[in-house]
Amino acid sequence: MAIRRWISTIDSHTAGHPTRVVTGGMPPLHGDTVAARCDDFRARFDALRTFLLHEPRGHAAMVGVVMTESRRADFGAFFLGSYKYLEMCGHATIGLAVTLDHMGQIGASDVPESSFTLEVPAGIITVHVRRAGGAVAAVTFENVPAHVASSGVTVEAGGVSVSADVVWGGNWYGLVEARSAGVELTPAGVSHAMATGSALKARLNAMISAGEVPGVVRPVDSILFHDTQTDAGGVISRQLVVLESNKFDRSPCGTGSSARLAQMVARGEIGLGQPIRTRNILDVDFTATAKAVEGRTDAIEPHIVGLAHITGEHRFVLSDGDPLPDGFLCR
Repeated sequence: MAIRRWISTIDSHTAGHPTRVVTGGMPPLHGDTVAARCDDFRARFDALRTFLLHEPRGHAAMVGVVMTESRRADFGAFFLGSYKYLEMCGHATIGLAVTLDHMGQIGASDVPESSFTLEVPAGIITVHVRRAGGAVAAVTFENVPAHVASSGVTVEAGGVSVSADVVWGGNWYGLVEARSAGVELTPAGVSHAMATGSALKARLNAMISAGEVPGVVRPVDSILFHDTQTDAGGVISRQLVVLESNKFDRSPCGTGSSARLAQMVARGEIGLGQPIRTRNILDVDFTATAKAVEGRTDAIEPHIVGLAHITGEHRFVLSDGDPLPDGFLCR
C-alpha cells in the first residue's frame, strides 16, 4: 500500500477533553511570528488540519497543536480546532505541557518544577509544570489578560431570553447563567445545552455584526453556561462551554475559566488573589485565580491550574486511493 502522507502525534486529555500535539510530518512554515506562521498554515495546509482532526482519525471535539519556533519565547505553538483556528486554548496548553514533559523537553522527571514561556497567536504566556514522584502533578499557565467587553446584553434565541456578558479570556465568550437558559450542567443536559448554546451564539454574533453590542466588534467563539456554587473549599463555578451545535468542551475550559474570572471580579463576586474552582460536567476541576495586571484596572491576569494525561502515540497515514483524504464532519 503506497503512503502519500504521514503525521506523528502524541495525544492527551485534559479533564476529559482531547489534545493532539503534532510531533512529526509537518511542512516548514513561513512568518516572523507564531501568528504569521499560523496564517501561513491556514493558507497552504488547512487540509492537514481536517486530516488530523476530522473523522475518521478524529472527531468534532478534537483539538490539535502545531509546535513552531519562536523568536520571543522558549516555544511557539498554535491551535487547530475542528471548525476553526484558536488564538489560545487553555486545555491544550496543559496537554502540550504534559506532552513536552513526556518527551523530556522541559527538564528531568526528578526536578520538582519546570517553567517555560510559550508564544501563541494571542500573545506570550508562561507555563509551570510541577512534578511529584517523578510524574507531572499539576500544570499552571499564566494566561493573557482577560476583560469584560460588554455586560447585560439581552439575547433571544432558541426559545429563551437571557442576559449575556461578552468577555475576552484568550478567546471570545458569551457568558450566560445556565438556569436562565434552562440548561442543566450534567452529562444528560449536553444535547439541550448544545442546541440552546449554538442558537444563542448565532443570535449574539448577528447582533455584534449589526453593531448592537456596545464595545464588541468581534464575534464570540463560544457560549459559556455557568452556575455559582460554594462548599467548604470555597467558590465553585460549574460550567459548560458550547462551541458548535455538535461540539462542547469536556474540560472546565482554560480560556473560558479566564473569562469567568474576569466577569466575577468585575461583578465584585470574588477578589484578586482569591482562588476558585471551575468544574466541568464530569466533576473534574481546574483551579483559577485572578491576578492584577500592571498598569490596568480593566483586566485581570488569569492563572489556571489543571492536569492532563497522555492517551497515546500515533502515526497517522494517508494511503493512495483513500476516498476521504481530508476527513469529514457531520453536524
